[in-house]
Amino acid sequence: MLREKIHHLIAWKTKPNRKPLIVNGARQVGKSWLIRHFGNTNFTGKLVEINLEKSKNLHLIFQPDFDVKRIVFELNLALNTSIIVGEDLLFIDEIQACPEALGSLRYFYEEMPQLHVIVAGSLLDFEFRNQPFPVGRVEIMNLYPMTFLEFLKARNKNNLVQLLEMPFENVPQNVEHYFEEDFMLYLIVGGMPECVNYFIATNDLIGVKNIQDDLLYSYEQDFKKYQPAVNSDCLLDILESTTKFVGNQIIYTKLSQRFTSPTIKRGVEVLKTARLLYGIHNVSVSGLPLTVSGKQFKLFFLDVGLLLRKSNLDYQNLYIKNELSVAFQGMLSEQFVAQQLIAQTEQKTYYWARTESGASSEIDFVISSATKILPIEVKSGKSGSLKSLHYLLDKNPTIERAIVFSHAKRGKLNSIEFIPIYWAGTIV
Repeated sequence: MLREKIHHLIAWKTKPNRKPLIVNGARQVGKSWLIRHFGNTNFTGKLVEINLEKSKNLHLIFQPDFDVKRIVFELNLALNTSIIVGEDLLFIDEIQACPEALGSLRYFYEEMPQLHVIVAGSLLDFEFRNQPFPVGRVEIMNLYPMTFLEFLKARNKNNLVQLLEMPFENVPQNVEHYFEEDFMLYLIVGGMPECVNYFIATNDLIGVKNIQDDLLYSYEQDFKKYQPAVNSDCLLDILESTTKFVGNQIIYTKLSQRFTSPTIKRGVEVLKTARLLYGIHNVSVSGLPLTVSGKQFKLFFLDVGLLLRKSNLDYQNLYIKNELSVAFQGMLSEQFVAQQLIAQTEQKTYYWARTESGASSEIDFVISSATKILPIEVKSGKSGSLKSLHYLLDKNPTIERAIVFSHAKRGKLNSIEFIPIYWAGTIV
């Protein structure tokens, strides 16, 4: 299953000022697989992989000092290999198990820049939150669950991939219905690579459900690692409650009845740090760059398939009736778009809402380029009110374009473009 981030890795490999690369992301999004695939297919030499969680004896190599020549020499001895600078890829997995290995990265950059070094691990943002970070000496690449485009590529739906990747103005009319089945399946299977791989091999949604249960269980078992920073029961409450409030402005007290707002707030931050939840913030649209306005924010799940599974929705019947996307009053559609946008914009996805007392205008998403602000609305069905969008455009005439993603056919009304939801990950 090829991932779009392979292009990022290939570009990193040939940079003249290349730095060690940290691949970050939630557990089980495919970090290790992608790095191995990259190492095995793009180097004239070999992939040299060490796992610092499994091979704790290797920690001693990083602990005396940060002499990278000594570190490489001792790795060669311990692994019975010869790491060739410029030809091989050194992959350090589960680096969170050895903080000293993180500290060594700046010296790899300064003293052995020709060596290609990539590291990855679980819960990196949390584990290293109190550790000195080699700012300016490393590069970071974020990996997310598979997008809808990657899902289609994995299923060899080449005709649909071609439609999504061509300039939208060149897409033939009335092709939207060809995406319906795959869209519904993506909402159920989601983008976790293990789920996608299993479904492609077996076409078994019950088996996918079991894998999702295992993933959710493993995430919840990780909650014990966050203590005493926050109570693990509070994290369970938050994860459970978020299924009811995806896409809504968050009020902490609604996420748990057992804990205080400060405790719940800490729990939300921990789950965001672990990348199980993503927070998008309310911004001002008066000009660029976008600036956060107030304390309002929304939460979205790591993955739409996990959200659906966690909700315990009877998706078999909904799939048969072709009504899945309107479940939860449209929250699945909004989660779908959020997931595509976050992967595409590297988390620089926001929303807009009026902050005046009694005001109710709200736009689902706002993103920006260097010179333009783009408001985005999501409608789960084929129609819906656009009062908030019209209000925003009337009050901000410098905004030249807005998008409505829905299941309606394409069209345009003044500066508002109506685009089928399937293009959410490729059109902006």
